Amino acid sequence: MRIKDFRKQFEIIAPPAIAWKGDNVGLLVGRENDIIQNIVIALDLTMDVAKEADKKKANVIITHHPLLFHPLKAITESSRIGEIVLYLIEHKINLYAAHTNLDSVQWGVNFTLANVLGLKDVKVLSPLNDSLTSISVFIPREYVENVAEAMHSVGGGTFTKYDQCSFRGEGIGTFRGMNNANPFIGAIGKKEIVEEIRLEMLVEQWKLNAVVSAMLKAHPYEEVAYNIVPLKNRNSEYGLGAIGTLRVPMKQGPFLSLIKKKLGASAVRYSGKSKSIQRVAVCGGSGAELIDEAVAKQADAMITADLKYHTFQDFEQKILLVDAGHFETEHVVLPILAKKISQICKQHNHFGKIYITKHSTNPVHIF
Repeated sequence: MRIKDFRKQFEIIAPPAIAWKGDNVGLLVGRENDIIQNIVIALDLTMDVAKEADKKKANVIITHHPLLFHPLKAITESSRIGEIVLYLIEHKINLYAAHTNLDSVQWGVNFTLANVLGLKDVKVLSPLNDSLTSISVFIPREYVENVAEAMHSVGGGTFTKYDQCSFRGEGIGTFRGMNNANPFIGAIGKKEIVEEIRLEMLVEQWKLNAVVSAMLKAHPYEEVAYNIVPLKNRNSEYGLGAIGTLRVPMKQGPFLSLIKKKLGASAVRYSGKSKSIQRVAVCGGSGAELIDEAVAKQADAMITADLKYHTFQDFEQKILLVDAGHFETEHVVLPILAKKISQICKQHNHFGKIYITKHSTNPVHIF
């Protein structure tokens, strides 16, 4: 399997378009036509991980955090990043990153974190905005199913729990072919009145080009009448953070102990007090911008990382706020990521080995 084949399949289940604007995801170093051998997965790319990949004859490293985020003015061994990039190039190792797109899918970082902590009825905490469009097209009655099937086959009206979603309304269409027209129905110069169906469905923006192309190819008309309308609806299929409930309410002390145990954290920082905790919000990594949404959704506690002193102070009367560490709240996704990658490889009859790095890439230590 080539890297471009892997990308195509992986980016169906973790679309780059749902990543935070300005994020750097995808193939960061390498060649798309390289054939994948073995794969190493890590939260971060360090020199130890790069050397581990070379030792295990892995020519692909997949990380959560992008090694390359800000523009580089030089790639030399005088910087940590430059030294790693040079090593990758010299040893023909490709680097792929899945960052906030991996945060925003329901099998990714945040839902995994929620599952590890034993939450049930888990939903996206902050659904994605401005990602949906509505497409409607006018079709002769007898061709509706053909056009609808073509649009559905490339993702139109398809979501996590439902597919083949559409709305249909009956009406009358009129048209008259002029000049060099080649009308499918009727004759040039004659006004035609045709029973038509208005077919409408929601489409995620990153699927739109494929859906439009499929629709135009399947439609019988020479000139197709259709509308595309961007929507402000929140897309609950994707988004940052997750929120769910504990099966049994817990007191604060045992709850904090549970977090440490499940995430392998040496310590946690927290503020606020709660006599009973059941509704819990989580956001792996830096999630301070989601605390207001957690409060609005009546979470008793929120677990995230990288919180500032004054953030703790601002919310101590509103919610139990827990900073469990950036690495600790994200590394739990690595086995799930490995499983998804393995499934893609097997579908393409690629049976190279997939390793989760043995090196801890956490730069923060507790004494």
